[in-house]
Amino acid sequence: MEAAPAKPQGRLLVSTQLDAKDELEERLERCVGIVQALTNGLSEREANDALTANVCKGQQQHEEVCLGLFTLVLTEPTQAQRCYRDLTLVNRDGMNVILVKINQILMEKFLKLQDVPRTQLVWLVRELVKSGMMGADGVVMTLLKQIAGGDISTKNLWLAESVLDILLDQKDWVLKSAMLIAMSVYTFLRLIVDHGAPNC
Repeated sequence: MEAAPAKPQGRLLVSTQLDAKDELEERLERCVGIVQALTNGLSEREANDALTANVCKGQQQHEEVCLGLFTLVLTEPTQAQRCYRDLTLVNRDGMNVILVKINQILMEKFLKLQDVPRTQLVWLVRELVKSGMMGADGVVMTLLKQIAGGDISTKNLWLAESVLDILLDQKDWVLKSAMLIAMSVYTFLRLIVDHGAPNC
């Protein structure tokens, strides 16, 4: 009896051979393929023009290009800055498609994210906050919910420190949202209990 061929590992989520193909990951990979087909072999300016022309064709094309660039930000750290710039240039809905997808990933898939996309997602949230994007406060609140109380693992500590860095770096922005202030205080007061007790 022959062994089943190894299931190719996606670049976004951790999966095993027993896991079914993730629909979200497949869709995002299709969108990356569309962006790469549009920009392959072009200079940065030509690529931006091609993406802009495609986005103008309709809502579906707009969403595909935005999600493709978003996925490249998550999976290709060396291209993240350029892809984020392109995303801000071609986006026509105030990043709503991206904010919705970030929230979906945070709520449904965050624990299954591979390390690089997890790091890049936090980087992207930081960039959205820096640029004062409308709705970024909601994404930060969803990110705060991913910091688990009682979990002193390296990944959870890294997430807590990263979110705290974002909040401290953008203090003036944080102070504009009473709900974000309250949630941040609650989250970090809850974490102090885990880290303030002496180890027995």
